[in-house]
Amino acid sequence: MNSSPHLDQFRLLAQYNSWANDRLYALLSTLTEEEWQRNMGAFFGSIHGTLNHLLLGDRIWLRRFATGTPHKFSALENAKLIFEFHSLADILYPKFAEFWQERKVTDQAIEQWMSELDPEMLTARVCYQNVSGIDRNHSLWFGLTHFFNHQTHHRAQVTTLLQQLGYDYGATDFLMMYDIAKDFV
Repeated sequence: MNSSPHLDQFRLLAQYNSWANDRLYALLSTLTEEEWQRNMGAFFGSIHGTLNHLLLGDRIWLRRFATGTPHKFSALENAKLIFEFHSLADILYPKFAEFWQERKVTDQAIEQWMSELDPEMLTARVCYQNVSGIDRNHSLWFGLTHFFNHQTHHRAQVTTLLQQLGYDYGATDFLMMYDIAKDFV
């Protein structure tokens, strides 16, 4: 497996994404359906709406990465990618159990994809149209930086909503994964 500090960083962020989601969804499994769906005034309404947007966004970005570069990635060939949608709030899975399962499937595809990347692929150009129909063209590393930052951003919103419901998610810092990361640093 080829490695570089930047590639190691993205691989760790993929692991962090899975780790954080596993912890988050374990807590979410204790919520009532009403709490999961309750509109709490967040940008995407509810905990479900926020995490739904995140899963939808991840699958849109994975499609961009799979089709917008000259590289072929076996981990993305059979991944559940989003090619068509009406809005960034389209509901993918209304019920929690199915939603959690689909989140795991996508997280696994992300980690497998990161293991396929070579350092030189990070400079490949990603070409796509954004949700407003504007053509975009940037490096893969730039897109990956947004991809992982977007995940952290929306998970933080969900932890705030959980706090408002009286649930303590605990620490979410990347450094909480030190035992996993120490082999890389």
